[in-house]
Amino acid sequence: MMGEMAPSRNQEYVDGSIYRIRLHNFLTYADAELFPGPRLNLVIGPNGTGKSSIVCALCVGLGGSTKVLGRADKMGDFVQHEKESGFTEIELYFARKNVVIRRNIFRDNRSTWHIDNKESTLNKVKEVLSKAKIQIDNLCQFLPQDKVGDFSRMTPTQLLKATQAAIGNGELAGQQEEILKMEKENSTSSHDLVAARARLETMRSENLQRQRDVERIREQEARRIELANLKNKLMWVEYEEQRSRVDKLRRRKAKLKKRLEAAKNAQLEPLKLVLEQERGAVRKIRASKKDVADEKDRVINSLGTIKQQIERAELDETATQAEIQSLHENQRLMKQRLDRERLKEEQLREELSQLPDDAGLREEMVNLQQKFEAINTEIFDLTSSRDNVKREHDRLTSDLHRINDRLAKLDNEKLQRQRILASQDRDCMRAYDWVQQNTSRFQRKVWGPIALEIHVNDKLQAKFLEDTLQNYVLTSFVVECREDYDTMLSALNEGSQRLGVNVLQLDEGRIKAFQRPYSPSQFQTLQDELGITCYLDELIRAPEVIHQILRDHGGVHTMLVGTQLTEDLINRGVDVFSQLTAMNEKAALLTPSKKYVASVSKYGNKTTTTRSNDIRDSRFLAVSSDHQAHRERLLQEKQTKQIEIHACQEKINSVKAREQFLLESKHTANSRQVELREQLRSRQKLMEFISDRRKKIRALEADATKDVSDIEEAFNRKLINVMTKHVKQLLGSREMLMQLLKGVRPNEVVCNLNSTTTEQRVAITHRYLSENEAELQQLKDDYEQVKQTLVQDGKHAVLLKERAERAAPRAQNETNFDTLPDTAVELNAQIDNITAALAHFRGDLRVLDTYEQVQKEIEDEEVKLDRMESNFATLQDRINAIKNPWYAKLTEVVSKINISFAQYFKDIGCVGEIHLNEDGDISKWGIERRAQFRMTGKLTNMTAEEQSGGEKSVGTIMYLMALQNLTNCPFRVVDEINQGMDIHNERKVFSRITKSSCGSRLPQYFLITPKLITGLDYHPDTKVLIILNGPYNIDQTSWNTDDFVGKRQKFL
Repeated sequence: MMGEMAPSRNQEYVDGSIYRIRLHNFLTYADAELFPGPRLNLVIGPNGTGKSSIVCALCVGLGGSTKVLGRADKMGDFVQHEKESGFTEIELYFARKNVVIRRNIFRDNRSTWHIDNKESTLNKVKEVLSKAKIQIDNLCQFLPQDKVGDFSRMTPTQLLKATQAAIGNGELAGQQEEILKMEKENSTSSHDLVAARARLETMRSENLQRQRDVERIREQEARRIELANLKNKLMWVEYEEQRSRVDKLRRRKAKLKKRLEAAKNAQLEPLKLVLEQERGAVRKIRASKKDVADEKDRVINSLGTIKQQIERAELDETATQAEIQSLHENQRLMKQRLDRERLKEEQLREELSQLPDDAGLREEMVNLQQKFEAINTEIFDLTSSRDNVKREHDRLTSDLHRINDRLAKLDNEKLQRQRILASQDRDCMRAYDWVQQNTSRFQRKVWGPIALEIHVNDKLQAKFLEDTLQNYVLTSFVVECREDYDTMLSALNEGSQRLGVNVLQLDEGRIKAFQRPYSPSQFQTLQDELGITCYLDELIRAPEVIHQILRDHGGVHTMLVGTQLTEDLINRGVDVFSQLTAMNEKAALLTPSKKYVASVSKYGNKTTTTRSNDIRDSRFLAVSSDHQAHRERLLQEKQTKQIEIHACQEKINSVKAREQFLLESKHTANSRQVELREQLRSRQKLMEFISDRRKKIRALEADATKDVSDIEEAFNRKLINVMTKHVKQLLGSREMLMQLLKGVRPNEVVCNLNSTTTEQRVAITHRYLSENEAELQQLKDDYEQVKQTLVQDGKHAVLLKERAERAAPRAQNETNFDTLPDTAVELNAQIDNITAALAHFRGDLRVLDTYEQVQKEIEDEEVKLDRMESNFATLQDRINAIKNPWYAKLTEVVSKINISFAQYFKDIGCVGEIHLNEDGDISKWGIERRAQFRMTGKLTNMTAEEQSGGEKSVGTIMYLMALQNLTNCPFRVVDEINQGMDIHNERKVFSRITKSSCGSRLPQYFLITPKLITGLDYHPDTKVLIILNGPYNIDQTSWNTDDFVGKRQKFL
């Protein structure tokens, strides 16, 4: 049922306070309802009545996680036994209107939510809690019984986080998370920035190495272009030379044709006409010769004179014919010389034909060049592959070194423990450093701290040992004589350092005999029946001196070590401890999860009493065991790396062998290229010789075909003139003879003379005609030969031009041709030189593509790097913009908590302080609580192991009280915080709780406890809620306090 309070009382509640709690079928409650007060609520009652159930109801009913409670994990476990469902109903006070939150819980772990009797969701509930600033998961606000130990075990980092979350609206915690997130992003950005700079530098360095190759490739490309231009121009030069030959042949053809026609018209036809005329005359003379035969004798005397004249004419004719013959002889000799030159040309061509074909040689050169390029490409690929494998080999080797370093660090347990000791007890490690630096001041060996001298095999053994030994034993030093003891105390505890270290003395390091609590037969029985394995000291590896100290101060030689079998026997109810104490009145037993101490009472019926506690985690001794799995992973990774390194080395060796083979092939191909170039040069020389011979032949052919017709014609004219003169002389002689022999048959003489003269003229004319016909035939032959050559050379010129036009149109390449030689010989020489240079090129053309691609990537990386640097600077500014005010606010908060914490400790006669540890990364910052509970002690960090249970409770409640002044939350819950406190401290702590929770507008406070000491001062704002639960209690509806008091007064 919901109850109401007076308005004046309602006004004392702060928004979000617990106004009413109702439980139905929840844990121990079938049905219950209570109304807490607005200030301090003391919830008291015997153990097991359900005090902590109210704490569970607050947590579960306000959407908290079951992990906060440290009890049941499943929601169905909170339903009362043998019930299928239950609910919690919590009414929160708000000035405008209270809010009722109800959570129905079912056995199958389902649950539903209602707000003010309307179905709702967990998110809506969380919105209400957020508005009220309720943080169920913050141990600084909500501290269940099973989490009291968790609070004391909070690391400084966890405490800082919880403190920030409890202050204000948790904005400090949110700011730290944002700073951590940004710093993580900043760290990632920093690493990315470093990596980007390194990557950019690497790319620049690699491209710088490629630059020379790129220049050589570009020079090679220029040579290729020049070679193409040379070959293109060579085609045009060959065409021009062929065209020039065609033009010469065409002019010679025209000239020969003209001479042929002139010879026909001017020489042959007139001679034929003369011959025909002379033959006609001969016929006539022969007809009349008979008539004049008789006149022969009369002119005999005159014939001598006529003969002399004829002989002189014949001499002139012979001389002229000799001149003509000399001209013909010169032509013959020139033809012979021409034939000799042609023979030499044929011999050179024969020698040239004996050499390999030029096209074959050049094709083989091309094939060799392709082979060269293929070999170079493969060598480049192999080199790249080898470099990649080498880099992988170097990376794996570096990884292997790093793994070895990490293994060495893991193997150095002492160094690991030194670090842990330094974080837990700085004074102890300062003392250790001092001892190491001052060994000369001691007479005997100084051992310690003991935590550095002992070793165990695994983490469980480390837990056994640390749970057995007190903290002071693990941090103590051991000396073997009184003088060293005094030296240590005076230097460290009484001097300027005042470290307050523990020093244990074992005179002369003497080892004393010791006795086991059980005989060998008894121990064998324990092994067989209870699963006992050994004594604790048998698990320890340490010098004998340390063993002796551990026996003296820790009783490790009496502590039995059991197994999970032992634990199972105890959990099943087997009376293990009676069996142990029957053999020995006191027994100490360790199992994987608990430590048991059993003893026989000295009074009464000698019953066996047993105490147990959970085995706490080790801090110092489990370094090696904690890292064992990590070490095994590293060893496995090391083996994998070694295999990969071996595989890389095998690849490198294989690539080197292939590279050697390719280099040898390259050398062989290079030698063959030298031979081919030599053969090409030989062919070139022969071709040059042939070209020279061809020029001489052309010159001789030009001389041989030189037109001597004019000279010959002049000689012929001279001959005709001589013959004409001869004929005239003969005619003159005939006339003279006719005059002389008028009376001697003149007609016969004339006929004989005419017959002889005419026949001689016919013979001369016929001979001259035959010679002219032979010369005319030679002209015809020369004409036909020139005509055929002209046709062939003309066709070849057309083909050359078409080839040149296809390969390199003249109009488009005229500029490229201007700077090149104009003769085929010079062009071929340059082509051979450039081809030889190209053949000796040993680069890979792909380097240029790689260079240009990497250059583009470098430009992109530079832009990306500038952007990353700008973003990094901006992020750094953002971090500082949040971090600086956050740090100022945090230090202010910690300072205020420290002032209150120190004052509260001072009120109970102790010393306390709060310190913000700012060492290292901000994620590792933490709040350290330091306390000194005894005058003889020292100010030490509050940890789960350092202080007693009562001291830890005092430290916890004092911190919560100091924090309360800075937090804005409507209520706090602390469950059984006063367990383990002495009466004096409990009274002072209760007084402090009362002052911090009672008064105007202070938040609500729930203090759960099974007992309270007498004589406490109760503030009027305190409300006591007494829990009486069980099967024989009266129903809550019948509860009437006045009736109970009245009945009690009747008996007084």
